Amino acid sequence: MIVAVDYGERKCGVAFGEILPQKSLVIPTKNLKEFIRKLKPDKIIFGLPLSMSGKYTQQTFKTIAVAFKFSKEYETYLCDERLTTKIGERISKKDDAVSAALIFQSFFENSSVCEKVTDPRKKVDLTLEKVTGEVLLYEFPDPSLNIEAREVDVVTKNPVLAYFYSKNGYFVERELREKKYDLIISGKNCEELNKYLKENGRLVCL
Repeated sequence: MIVAVDYGERKCGVAFGEILPQKSLVIPTKNLKEFIRKLKPDKIIFGLPLSMSGKYTQQTFKTIAVAFKFSKEYETYLCDERLTTKIGERISKKDDAVSAALIFQSFFENSSVCEKVTDPRKKVDLTLEKVTGEVLLYEFPDPSLNIEAREVDVVTKNPVLAYFYSKNGYFVERELREKKYDLIISGKNCEELNKYLKENGRLVCL
């Protein structure tokens, strides 16, 4: 059994079935946990509500928070719902049940937009002196890193990691901007980041 969820603070669209959604409906959000418990699903698929330009929003992080809780009991996935939202709006002016059914389908038809929910955090033993300039944390797995700087930007495409950075008060983006930094601390793709360094800037790779 697979359950797809279009999460909202007051109500949720839910679709469930095996390979195809057998039923889709809207339920109060307060009933979601019990509803899923009764279905005993093998997998839960949450739609990941990014902005149409691909940015994280407050609704993104609210959805991730709920999905992360469910991931402790069930195999849980987040699927970029931008395409399903476009289709759903054309069909029914954002019908939550229709959106849930489309999220269900996207898991099978376009799994590349889906990511399994796991805890990506890793404690990194890194001691840094105070940085007077601008810092970029790029796909860096430790949101608890204590860093003093004039400005700290965070970039990660991992939605769960982005959620934990957001909880710690950081503004998080999914894509790099055309900007130069005094210090870049990176968890991956170091060779691509030199062009984002200021003259005499420093790149720290894990």
